[in-house]
Amino acid sequence: QARVFEISYSVNENALPLDSVHLWYTADRGTTWHHFGADEDRQSPVTFHAPSEGLFGFYFVATNATGASTTTPTAATQPHAWAFVDYTPPVAQVHPPRQTTLLGRRVVQIRWTAIDTHLDPRPVTIEYSRPPQDTWYPVTPDPMANTGRYDWRLPDEQNGAVAIRIAVRDQGGHVVTSSPQTIELTRADTSDRGASPKSEPTTTPSNVAAAARAQELLLRGLEYRDRGDDHRAIAQLREAARLNPELTEAFAEMAGMLYRMGDVDRAKGAYEIVIKQQPGHRNALRGLAAVYRQKNDYSSAAARLREILRTTPDDAEVWMNLGDVAVFQGDEITARHAYTKATEVDPGANAVISDARKRLELMTTTSKQYD
Repeated sequence: QARVFEISYSVNENALPLDSVHLWYTADRGTTWHHFGADEDRQSPVTFHAPSEGLFGFYFVATNATGASTTTPTAATQPHAWAFVDYTPPVAQVHPPRQTTLLGRRVVQIRWTAIDTHLDPRPVTIEYSRPPQDTWYPVTPDPMANTGRYDWRLPDEQNGAVAIRIAVRDQGGHVVTSSPQTIELTRADTSDRGASPKSEPTTTPSNVAAAARAQELLLRGLEYRDRGDDHRAIAQLREAARLNPELTEAFAEMAGMLYRMGDVDRAKGAYEIVIKQQPGHRNALRGLAAVYRQKNDYSSAAARLREILRTTPDDAEVWMNLGDVAVFQGDEITARHAYTKATEVDPGANAVISDARKRLELMTTTSKQYD
């Protein structure tokens, strides 16, 4: 975890006294070598100052009256020792969680940002506590890939206030815990649990079996998604949608993964199916806005964002996205209005408020320079 550390070495006693000990290092697995310097007292250890982060290999060359212990290292030389240097801890932030319903189950949508150059393959642990208690419990049995999202399917007995945080671990051993975000959970509505979906015209055994299988595949797809395996997740969701073409969430989740994979055209098609089935689907509207923005169709992107704001005018992040789109359109008045609304509508959206204020300051500075 330190930029400066000691490297130990040993010398055959028969080789003493030494005239010099030189340390060489490689930062590209031995392709090139750099001379770090001589150990002035010729006694282990030697103090190394890492020029950067990453994997370093070390090689010692000692000399005495009979000559050098070896030649200077080349591309074929194997290091005497290795060390991974990572002195920058990760950045970890949990965004305000949201409660929704998926297949009749309450779900908390947990979203986070974790940034580090050298994260572990599965660096994120999600934890929860019940305020005012300060005991934290894992949401999942194992650490997760840094997907930035997890949908926590709540047990029926989980109600009231819940605090959520993440712990992020990098390859250097740093563990950073985010500030917690608290959500007040609403109770499960069991009044219509087990009822047949209104959209199904019949309840034949084959339809019931197909719908049950589709729900199973949807949940399995979400599990693959949470593990960061989008390809397997999409395969499960595609089969779920085939078995039940009215399973809106299968299309919605598949669209989001396709967009993250860069397949914006197929993502657009899946989002449009979601909007056709559920015209006010918030995530699909946001996804379509992102697709249109990537295609430089800013007018369509703004229209989708305004659809969301008609039903949820206190969504600070959507206001900020609308401001960004307005900037691309060259509409400074709308951009200023949207950024200002982003700072006002939700006092708890601290990260969004900070970003929106920075955008307003930048616009003010740019306007002054232009004037």
